[in-house]
Amino acid sequence: MSSAFLSTADMLAYELKNLINNGSLRDGDRLVERDLASKFSVSRIPLREAIQKLEREGLVDVYRNRGAVVRTLTVNDVDEIYQLRALLEGDAIFQSLQYMDSETLTRAELVHKLLGSASQTTQQGQYNREFHELLYRKCKNQRLLKMINELREQIERYEILQHRLLSETLKFQDEHEHILSACLGSDPTAARECTVEHILSAGQILKSYITNR
Repeated sequence: MSSAFLSTADMLAYELKNLINNGSLRDGDRLVERDLASKFSVSRIPLREAIQKLEREGLVDVYRNRGAVVRTLTVNDVDEIYQLRALLEGDAIFQSLQYMDSETLTRAELVHKLLGSASQTTQQGQYNREFHELLYRKCKNQRLLKMINELREQIERYEILQHRLLSETLKFQDEHEHILSACLGSDPTAARECTVEHILSAGQILKSYITNR
């Protein structure tokens, strides 16, 4: 992330997101202002602004007596997030295919292959995200893409688990294969249907994990 034009609060929010997503800060953990201010060598004012930003984005909850804690997602939270993601991402790929170019599709094919051979969960996560972003990137609705990104960030810390589970079966790659085939065939309706099915399928896996953890 480039530091150009970013405020201290924005940079702190970015760093705190990383701590949440890599598991350094887990569900229910408190964000102790004094400790974090010392860790990042900042005053509490930009730190509080950063925490407020994360609260707006659904990553933390702030309580009067306890302060800020990493939000613990419920099954209902996950259900709502993935239903929205399915609608928005299905629409994004539908719109994107109206303006898709061969260079982007070629890169998507390569990323699909790299994802299939990736052995590390961090690599799987990176390739999975790039695969979808490539296929949505030609969508002209920037607000739509921003909403998709914000929803993804709310569940990013769980995605490593999803990739680990899905990599044990052919289902993960099969769903991507169907999405890619629809895009290569210039069929926006099929691409949307496959994307919706894929997102909802991923949501079911995460809901199962949360129910049984």
